Amino acid sequence: MPIAENVHRLRVTDGLTVEELADAARLSPSLVASIENGRRSVPQKAIRALASHFGVSVEALLR
Repeated sequence: MPIAENVHRLRVTDGLTVEELADAARLSPSLVASIENGRRSVPQKAIRALASHFGVSVEALLR
């Protein structure tokens, strides 16, 4: 699942923990962990929040 891989790669590259990313993107840590593990569908709000945090487009996050 590309979004899972992209979120994980971007988070690690930025040196963030799941909790730090969740706080910065105003998401729950359990949602961020679930996204990274590909265990749930990702709400549009979360996709937009993560893309905004990382400074990438939604399209780039999904590829």
